[in-house]
Amino acid sequence: MKKTNPKEGAIPTTSTRRDISTVIAKTYNIPQALAYQIIDTIFEALLANLIENGHVELRGFGVFEVVQRKGRKGRNPKKPEDEVWIPERKSIRFKPSRLLRNDLLDANLPAKRLTEE
Repeated sequence: MKKTNPKEGAIPTTSTRRDISTVIAKTYNIPQALAYQIIDTIFEALLANLIENGHVELRGFGVFEVVQRKGRKGRNPKKPEDEVWIPERKSIRFKPSRLLRNDLLDANLPAKRLTEE
C-alpha cells in the first residue's frame, strides 16, 4: 500500500513494514500486530539463512547472495582532492527472477524523480 505525496503528480513514497503488515492483516483478517510479527519473523529467517549459507533463493522472486567487495580508493564528493581507502566488506546482491523481471516490464511504474522540486 503506497502513499502519495501531497504534491500534484507526486511519486509514491517508499512502502514500509507497516504498509505491508496492513495489507496482510486486511487480506487474512488478522490483527495488524500479528501481521507485523510475521513480517519480522520472515526477515529474521532470511537474515539467519544469509549468515549461515550466504544464499537465499525465493522462487519466482529472486536470489539474495552475500558477496565480498574488494577494497578500493574513494573520493569525498565535497573534497575531490582527498582520497580515502574503502576497506573490503561483505555486501548483499539481489538477482531478480525472470518472472519478476517480466512482471516489472509489464507494470505501469511511475518514472523515478531524480531531483526534488
